[in-house]
Amino acid sequence: MQLFIEKARLPRELWQHRLEIFSGFLRQGNVHLLLVAFSLISLAAEYLLRTPWTLYCAASKAPKIPVSQLSVSPAYAIGQSVASAVAVSLLLICGLHGGVWQKPVSVAYIFILGLVQFAFRPLSGLRTKFNHQVNQVALGILILEATEQLLPLGIIGSHVEISSIGIAKLISLAYIVLTALITPRFVMKQLGTVEDASTLTKPESSPEETCSWFSYYLSYGWLTNLILRGAFRDLSLDDLPSLPSYDAPARLLKRISVVRLKGSRTFYSLCKTFRCEISAILSWAVLTAMVEYVAAFAMFNLLAYLENPNSTALVVHPGVWISLLFFGPMTRSVCYQQSIFKSTRLMVLWRATILQEIYQKMLRSRGEESAHMWDEDHRSGAPNMSQEEEPIDSSMSNSVKTESLVSYDADMISNSSDLFYALTASLVSTAVAMTFLYQLLGWPSLVGIGVMAVLTPLPAIFSQRMSRLHGYVMEATDLRLSRLSEYLHALPTIKYFAWEPMVVDNIDTIRRTEQQRIWKRNVTSMLVSMTGDLMSLVSLLAMFVSLVLFTNTPLRAPMAFTSVAITETLRSQFVWLCKVIQWVSQARGSLIRVDSFLEATAERQRHPHGPPELRDATVRWSEHSSFMLRDVSVSFRLAALNVVSGGTGSGKSLLLLSLLGETNLANGLVTCPDDVAYVPQTAWLQNTSVRQNIVFYRDFDQERYNSVLHACDLSDDLSRLPLGDLTQVGERGSALSGGQKQRISLARALYSSASTLLLDDIFSALDTHTTSRVYNRCFRTKLLAGRTIILVTHLAAAIEDADLLVSVDGGTVSVASQNCDKQSLDRELRGSLKGGATETVLSYTPSNESSEDTETEVPTDSTSTLNLWDVDGPEEKQASGRVPRLLILKYMLLFGGAAHASLALCSALVVQLAYLSITLWLSVWTNARDDKADQFPDQRFYLYIYTGTVAGFILLQFSNNFIFQRGGWHASRTMHQRLVNAVVKAPNSWFSSVSIGQILSRFGPDTQSIDAVLTDWLRMTLDNGLRFMLRLASIASIMPIFALPAGFFCLIGFATGEMYSRAEISVKRIVSIKFAPIFSHFNETTAGIAVIRAQQSMDGVFQQLLAEKIAQHMRAAEAQFNCNRWVSIRSDFCAATIAATAGYIAYSKSGSAGLVGFSLTNAIGLSQTILTLIRNMNELEVELNSFQRIHDYTKIEPEETAETEALLAKNKIPAAWPTCGRVEIRNLRARYASDQEDVLQDINLDAKPGERIAIIGRTGSGKSTLGLSMLRSTHISAGQILIDGVDITKVPLRRLRKAIGLIPQETVLFSGNAQSNLDPFSEVDHSELQSVLQTCSLSHDGVIMENSDGAVPKTQLATDTPIASGGTNFSSGQRQIFGLARAMCRRSKVIIMDEATASVDHETDARMQTLVRSEFVGSTIIAIAHRLRTVVDYDRVIVMGEGKVVEMGTPSELLKSKGAFWEMLKHTGEYDELRKLIK
Repeated sequence: MQLFIEKARLPRELWQHRLEIFSGFLRQGNVHLLLVAFSLISLAAEYLLRTPWTLYCAASKAPKIPVSQLSVSPAYAIGQSVASAVAVSLLLICGLHGGVWQKPVSVAYIFILGLVQFAFRPLSGLRTKFNHQVNQVALGILILEATEQLLPLGIIGSHVEISSIGIAKLISLAYIVLTALITPRFVMKQLGTVEDASTLTKPESSPEETCSWFSYYLSYGWLTNLILRGAFRDLSLDDLPSLPSYDAPARLLKRISVVRLKGSRTFYSLCKTFRCEISAILSWAVLTAMVEYVAAFAMFNLLAYLENPNSTALVVHPGVWISLLFFGPMTRSVCYQQSIFKSTRLMVLWRATILQEIYQKMLRSRGEESAHMWDEDHRSGAPNMSQEEEPIDSSMSNSVKTESLVSYDADMISNSSDLFYALTASLVSTAVAMTFLYQLLGWPSLVGIGVMAVLTPLPAIFSQRMSRLHGYVMEATDLRLSRLSEYLHALPTIKYFAWEPMVVDNIDTIRRTEQQRIWKRNVTSMLVSMTGDLMSLVSLLAMFVSLVLFTNTPLRAPMAFTSVAITETLRSQFVWLCKVIQWVSQARGSLIRVDSFLEATAERQRHPHGPPELRDATVRWSEHSSFMLRDVSVSFRLAALNVVSGGTGSGKSLLLLSLLGETNLANGLVTCPDDVAYVPQTAWLQNTSVRQNIVFYRDFDQERYNSVLHACDLSDDLSRLPLGDLTQVGERGSALSGGQKQRISLARALYSSASTLLLDDIFSALDTHTTSRVYNRCFRTKLLAGRTIILVTHLAAAIEDADLLVSVDGGTVSVASQNCDKQSLDRELRGSLKGGATETVLSYTPSNESSEDTETEVPTDSTSTLNLWDVDGPEEKQASGRVPRLLILKYMLLFGGAAHASLALCSALVVQLAYLSITLWLSVWTNARDDKADQFPDQRFYLYIYTGTVAGFILLQFSNNFIFQRGGWHASRTMHQRLVNAVVKAPNSWFSSVSIGQILSRFGPDTQSIDAVLTDWLRMTLDNGLRFMLRLASIASIMPIFALPAGFFCLIGFATGEMYSRAEISVKRIVSIKFAPIFSHFNETTAGIAVIRAQQSMDGVFQQLLAEKIAQHMRAAEAQFNCNRWVSIRSDFCAATIAATAGYIAYSKSGSAGLVGFSLTNAIGLSQTILTLIRNMNELEVELNSFQRIHDYTKIEPEETAETEALLAKNKIPAAWPTCGRVEIRNLRARYASDQEDVLQDINLDAKPGERIAIIGRTGSGKSTLGLSMLRSTHISAGQILIDGVDITKVPLRRLRKAIGLIPQETVLFSGNAQSNLDPFSEVDHSELQSVLQTCSLSHDGVIMENSDGAVPKTQLATDTPIASGGTNFSSGQRQIFGLARAMCRRSKVIIMDEATASVDHETDARMQTLVRSEFVGSTIIAIAHRLRTVVDYDRVIVMGEGKVVEMGTPSELLKSKGAFWEMLKHTGEYDELRKLIK
């Protein structure tokens, strides 16, 4: 019997003996000396090899400039030296007793190195190297000492004890290592050359670069201050950590540009550019997968011990397995968080790189939309826009494609970067798991592997379908965003015409198609995610079936629950991998789109440097356009005034843009200077201050600036603005009048240093008086001396002063003459210029202007220079506080009401109960043998029930997914409908406070969030929340004492998560807010790309501006992702502690192995559940932020509420109202918003039916505001406006606007056809529409043709003729004629003409006036005009100034009174002619 006991104890004693031998070997200290020897060799080798290389680099490379140097406190190094001295003393004591001298010598080496490092400068390289050697050797010795002291304790029955000196040694050595871990790093960032120093904007270092290694790899403590601040208050961008220097956007663009030189596609270019980052991700992913199953391995051995604690085959002490329940998950967490830290950073880097590449390509490409002009053949071949629900709209502009690339595709591609971690970790994890399972189950595990291999293609099959469906979704999304962008830019016009229902219907039609495809995509996505559950559970089921049916091996608790734990881990891996596969499948389509954009877009032609000249040049808008300028040979005179004139649509703008290289040069030669200031016909302004728009990133010169303001007659205008020249101009200059925008655009060109100015019809938006002042000050002074001016205009004064005159007619240059005798030249051209001049010669005072024209200095900021980076317009207002949790309920109620929301909640609970029942039944199964000691009942009964449980869970999971997906789809549809209605019906004053980029962000990324991810995050949050509560309850029911520690650590975990959530939602808001400027920058650049590229080096400035905006977005995005790491590592710590506590309680309170296995399985799974729950709750709150942003927009107060409209409808307005057209304005006072000052004061007018009334005045006098007041587009603070005796405030808004015809200052056309632009509601007969088009003489090629018999269309425009977005296949003047046709279709009794002839030549103006007289007989016409020739035959003229009526009367009465009207006539220079017309 004694011999049997001795043999039984042999394994444990054998291992004890082996470990004693190994400890004795380490105790000798030879390995310690070996570490010292390696350290000395390393120092010597580095010194010998580095010295020649350093000398070579110093001689061959440019000097480096230190940017920032952060010194390290000597306290850390002194602490290490003290600790090493203590360790030397303790080892000497041990050495004197044991005769070992190697250990004291090894630690003394550390002590000496620590002292020697103080002999060098704090930031010197040698001091750093010595410090590294101290840390490395100390770490090695600590590992050796810990192994020697602690390893023997891991054997059951070991009697080894650690002495107090041994503990002190470990503490002192651990202190040295710990000090190294918590020591902040110092950074010495350097630039390549001295010149690079000027490009610095932020010398400070990011905390990420200077934090300690412990903080960087383990605790992420450098984010703690951010979390604490965010927990108690709302965060701003300044609260976030700085962007690390190695993530600077400009550096990213340079890196990928080098790779792009080899011509690779986007994905491969990104992979090659960021190969180091990807390698780090792969390394951490492999480490994560290798330690993934440490907890499962520990649980298996702990259960084996608890199943038979007296077994002599067990050698390792259960305390080791309990400790591994903590250290295993924590090691896995450290590796996993580092891999995700690298992966999310790569995600941000990819997105920033793609955005910059798209922008760079856009700056270099040539597109029709850059010039806003027409490509006839291409447009005529565009698909019929009545089929706009179809997926592809080939006529979509580059700007729209860019919007989709920026808002969707860049995000999709960046999300696919998770593939590197997910694929690597899944493969390695699967290999480890299969090996482990084979050790547990034997050959039945191979059956499970086979089943998994068979099911593996399913995600790929579904993902291919999903990728295809995503492409279809994106086509519909592109079309929706393009139409929204088009409508938003023209929303004032839409409101004035009461066309809001048309906009809503068109968008809803596209949205229905998009949502049909979204539903198919989401169902496919659901199938992809379901395969994750299916593969792991079915493969485990196959293993158990094979084990039970084909072997005699009973299913024991260690085997069963370890297999379940492994399968659970595999399941989470596959679920994550399937999610990533979904993103990759979407990214595949996005990559194709990005590659197509980068490869298909034609490069802008760069003409040779030289004087502005065309030699035998044939130019057209694109290769497919038939309209062109043929064989043009023009050499513009240098340092002189060159005037280009011609009829509407003759090709004048094409000529200017051809000089800039914005068109297609078919043959010939074009030369142009490198630095040109271009002013387009439609003013382009940035959403920033007036001053910044003028200075345009040049050095600020106060004297020059004031001169330019005076020349452009802006001094008085700026003095009336609230902040002077620092006033924000708004989106596309929405805060300014048309004339102010055009003069600021001109001022930008004048302020520039460009030697050549291309000015395209700059006087079209100015009144006569302002035109006179601007022309005299700019072109008849020395302001433009020595500069080459090419001016497109019909202005007679410019023709008189021209040194060179060019006439363009029908695509050919009919006259190109130059003569020193300007008067004779003018006479010659007056007869030959077909378009004629719109005004005659302006009065001219050569050098000394009248006293009113003397230059006045505008009060400006005293700053002498402008900060290049401080150029953004007003930022979006950031919401404060957390997202209300009540929004979850509001969102779920959108699923289809309370019944559908309740069904979703119940299904989520049933699914989790079914999931818990799987492990619960395993517990019952493995405990079945307890009834009869060593005999097992029939395993098949338990197997069948287990199979049914698994099948039931899968079916319930599918049903739950379907319920949530259907509900989320319904909620998305409802929210988009509400959003469209709210935005379209919002008042104009609301649009002045938001940018179009902000609105599009609601329809773009925020809508995408509701379409694609919000529902999934809600479902997963509910699943994990219910799973957490059920797991906690099940563990506590078996081990009640577990409730106390579990509750404590769960409380800590959730408190940490709550702090994180509060900070994270603030950071997320900053991320969203900082993306809007990027979106707006793309839109602004697209609109003004010709202006930007014309000026030398300005494209580089705008690229740099984008980099700065992206840097701010990256700063917020990286902080958002990194905060997740902060909370995850702490949640993992709490979860690992809970698992170890459960293991200890199971060990100390031994019970049934089946129940303990059930408890441990849930305890280990609890760690992942807690972490996932916190993450899901945060992600849900983050995505709810998008829902909240849309929800807030749906609550915008409309111009007229439905209740008000219904109330006004009861006033019984006659159906034919107005029948006469009498307009009465009584003591009218109006303002733009209720909280602003009046802009119209005491206006009185009584317009009789059929009377024609002209309203004139200088720019900004309130002319247009009076017209808008008649449309109730302003806030009437006092007085009345009556039409046929009816107060317009008593008329429903849409009814009022449908009753009034409007010809706006800038007619906007929408993509579609002629009929949809004239009569979107099909209220007019087709033949009548065709008659209107014929009457207006609009031809198909956009040119008004005329022969000897009068105006006869050459090729008549049909009602089904395609019209491009913005009407870019028509010239500006032709669009105005289209506006007249719209008014003719309405046949209104009241017509408002708001400078309707501003953009047309004299001939077209005369034609339009003839049409007005003939087609609007009996209608009351109120014409806002600045061309006095147009209105001299009107019945009455009202002269306005500063919002008041200056004078009113017939033209002859005002002429006799010699007041303001007479003064304006005098300034036209054609006073005698106009006086005759009046009389």
